[in-house]
Amino acid sequence: MPLLVRAGTIVTCATDAPQCGIDFERLGTIADGALLVDDGRIAAIGARAVVETHARERRYPELRELDLRDCTLVPGFVDAHAHPLYAGDREPDFRARQEGVPPPLGMLSTVAATRDALLDPPAFYARTVQPRLHAMLAHGTTTLETKTGYALHKPGEAALLDLIALHRKDADVPRLMATFLGAHALAPEFQSHDRFIDYLIDQVVPTAAAHGAVYADAFCEPGFFTPEQTRRYLDAARLHGMRLRVHCDEMAYGGAAAMAVAAEVDAVDHCNCITEDDVRAIAQAQIVTVACPSTIAYLGLAARAPVRALLEAGGSVALASDYNPGTSPCFNLQTVAYFGRTLFGMSAAEALDAVTRVAAHSLRVPAGRLAVGAPADFVALHIAAPHEFGWQFGGNLAACVVRGGDVVA
Repeated sequence: MPLLVRAGTIVTCATDAPQCGIDFERLGTIADGALLVDDGRIAAIGARAVVETHARERRYPELRELDLRDCTLVPGFVDAHAHPLYAGDREPDFRARQEGVPPPLGMLSTVAATRDALLDPPAFYARTVQPRLHAMLAHGTTTLETKTGYALHKPGEAALLDLIALHRKDADVPRLMATFLGAHALAPEFQSHDRFIDYLIDQVVPTAAAHGAVYADAFCEPGFFTPEQTRRYLDAARLHGMRLRVHCDEMAYGGAAAMAVAAEVDAVDHCNCITEDDVRAIAQAQIVTVACPSTIAYLGLAARAPVRALLEAGGSVALASDYNPGTSPCFNLQTVAYFGRTLFGMSAAEALDAVTRVAAHSLRVPAGRLAVGAPADFVALHIAAPHEFGWQFGGNLAACVVRGGDVVA
């Protein structure tokens, strides 16, 4: 059924303006606005009186109406970096860091728990994964980059991709974008990173492509995978039709970003330890940097992605949750926007751009904008004006979430 939505203010993010220094006027602000949804897409958007006239002229036999004039309406959030497909609890690691002792569990404990959970994939999804995905949707995330990487073997990675494929269009979760993160860590069966990369290339990459992986990703970091190992893996993934993105230089500098630029990836993620040369190269190549400020806050990292330098060099920066059990158990992009403003010095408009238009571009998906013909994905926020975005944090300001024209939260 068609839907007419009235809002106090609409921010469309339907612009090609540079992100650096962008304001809400250039992002596309409509005061006393409205939009009309038909067949899951935006049929009209603009001043309320104009859209209401448009709706009347169409003479719909039935028309739902939503009055959100006490809210600011923005595109549905796009989370461009998330690891929600895991089982197990890493709270003991958090507690250990608080006490100044080494974390007792680590990533391989999550791998073991996830492999066990995948013995019954439907139960794993229903009891563990779906509730957290729904929570993300309820906080405004309507598109979610969804990484594998907590199975680290062929059957488990295939099973995780199958879960994404099965549920990627479900109405009660965000739209899921499948990313194969086979090179996340050294699998427990292997002692050599080179041998594990050989295994991924020979056996797991072809399987991942067959099971619906859109992107391939790797953790290119000292102590994990070298730029040379990562490049072999990425080249194999590209040959199998996957697009590319990379975890780069998060905890220490290892030349990952330079490798990623040479590989012509769509996105470089984290980038806390990159150099000035990397900043220039990333910006010149128009590769999106996906910064993860909640990870920095959670771990208390001294190094931070040089977001302002990237923006001032003409680059673009998305903000993402990095939602995972070990280093960022934060699923709320409203809170991530707050950290983006406080840790990186982003303005409210830059931060909103970072979780909508720019994040969508990093995934090459038609999301993050409100325009005629675009998917009707949007969130109504209980804020008096757009400049309050990223000011309050720690709760949920989403009064209403619409995905594909359906009210989902």
